[in-house]
Amino acid sequence: MRGLRPLQLRPGLDPTVALAALATVFVSFGATRYGPRESLGVLLVALLFTLALIGFVAAPRIAVAATIVLFVTIPALKVFTTPLIGSLKDLDTAAAVCAAIVVSVLRRRVVEPGVLGLIALLLGIYVINAGGGHGVAWAQGVRLAGEPLLLLAVGLSLPDPRRTMRAAIVTLVVSAAAVAFYGIVQQVIGGDRLVALGYAYGDQVRTASGHLRSFGTLDDPFAYAAYLLLGLAALLFGMRRGPWTRVALWLIVAGLAASLVRTGLILCVTFVGILLLRRQLWTSGLMIAAAAAVAGVVLLVAQGSATETRTIPLATSTGSHSISSRPGVGDVILNGRVSAWKAAIGDAPAAWAIGRGVGVVGTAAARSGYSLAPAPTGDAGRSAIAVDSGYLATLADVGMIGLAVFLALLARLFMLASAAARRQDDTGWFALALLSGLVLDALTRASFTGFPTAFIGLLVVGIALAAAREQPQGT
Repeated sequence: MRGLRPLQLRPGLDPTVALAALATVFVSFGATRYGPRESLGVLLVALLFTLALIGFVAAPRIAVAATIVLFVTIPALKVFTTPLIGSLKDLDTAAAVCAAIVVSVLRRRVVEPGVLGLIALLLGIYVINAGGGHGVAWAQGVRLAGEPLLLLAVGLSLPDPRRTMRAAIVTLVVSAAAVAFYGIVQQVIGGDRLVALGYAYGDQVRTASGHLRSFGTLDDPFAYAAYLLLGLAALLFGMRRGPWTRVALWLIVAGLAASLVRTGLILCVTFVGILLLRRQLWTSGLMIAAAAAVAGVVLLVAQGSATETRTIPLATSTGSHSISSRPGVGDVILNGRVSAWKAAIGDAPAAWAIGRGVGVVGTAAARSGYSLAPAPTGDAGRSAIAVDSGYLATLADVGMIGLAVFLALLARLFMLASAAARRQDDTGWFALALLSGLVLDALTRASFTGFPTAFIGLLVVGIALAAAREQPQGT
């Protein structure tokens, strides 16, 4: 009949149809495998996973913007709802990784194979874990180190990176301004009333010389300051100046001041140096950037002898526990940096080469005892070592070998960003600012595994580098 054409399938596999079919199979399995009540939870998880997966494939700019907002609000949601809400970040990360695999298969090419190869090598070192075993702490350590690295690979692989980067920049600036405003409001509310609202002293609520340190929607003032610096980098290197950007700038700067975090000032000076470099004021820019790096090292050394006593609560299946602060390896929480090296790494030469094992010290060691939520402080129990340096944490986990691979990865990222910056591509300068912030922040904080800053920061770095790669030469 005229006007009617036979149904023709396009060559290849439509990712949306394939993902919908996969979700149908997954939901059907959950409904038959579990009871009526549990199947509803399986259905909800499958629905969220499928929506995120389709979003990252079909509309990455929307999915990335939603991911940034979700990640920055999860810490506050955990306080006011349930700690289980934190698993949403793992679900969203898994969906993003699956989407990146789907996109790479459909494109039939790998973006930045050198970077992806270093990521795979580093993750392999963490999985093998030559310095330790493969228990719960190891699984936590692999998850904490692996998810930000995988999000870096996701950022490099997503389609339409330039539009996605613009959406990410706007979302970073707006969310950072909102988080900063909440941090300023916290100064008005005061520590006692914040505790009455559900926050906890020593966790979110902290003071310095009797003054409250704002923490916004994040877990502590240091993560809060680090996130505001991500927003500041996006504003300075990715936004055109206008009335609303000036308001956002003042909010972010005021929020940084309310955090009372000294590394925030160092990173602001670093951004000034990079701005001068972008304007081709090479001597001034290099001197200021170098001075900021030296100041970060001096701060690291100056605080090396300082040990701050604090308690990290643990909850196990057999009861609630807390980490003690008695001296001795395995019994001390070390907040001093340089003085913590020997205690964290140990004396054995093999430990320096391959590490003490993933999850033996640091955040993963603390979280290995969690059941659903941290226990109240004050309960007696077992102990662990906390390490407040991203480089020291990597060294403790996977030794000099793993640290060398990680530093090679950072060097490769800086090379790609610098190459784009030399072409006067703004995405290259933006990536340089983000990388500089992450690298310097890690001197005094285990920020390479920190949520949400490492997760969001490396994701956006990957997107920026992919956008710079897409930019035609000479433009």
